[in-house]
Amino acid sequence: MIDINATVEPFVLEDQFGVEHNVQVRPKILICSFGKNTGKLISDYFGKQGRDYLAQHDIELIADVSSVPSLLRKTIIIPKMKKYNFEILLSSDKNFSGQFPSKEDNLTILKLENGIVKEIIYAKDEDELKDAIEGL
Repeated sequence: MIDINATVEPFVLEDQFGVEHNVQVRPKILICSFGKNTGKLISDYFGKQGRDYLAQHDIELIADVSSVPSLLRKTIIIPKMKKYNFEILLSSDKNFSGQFPSKEDNLTILKLENGIVKEIIYAKDEDELKDAIEGL
């Protein structure tokens, strides 16, 4: 389990368009979604931001879709995500997703420095998410 002062190793995941992302240089902020409610929070919040918001704040988004049946993923979840105006990396591997801490109905926000976790924040709504990203 990744915790404070742990290193997030480089990883490779595909986004909702099937484009492979080799994340060698970890972002400053890594946001993980582990369910339908947190997926909606990501969609609502980032859908309102400008197209360059993720890049401006050096953010990578990961959605854990490992518990969603493959057919449902292909026919409903991913087509819906293709409508987003931002990229979201998809993890269908329980082992990969399971290394990140989670809290029910909350996004997990890892603040990194050179790939090392300096802070873990949980956000259950848009205000908490914005505060975690942009500060108080």
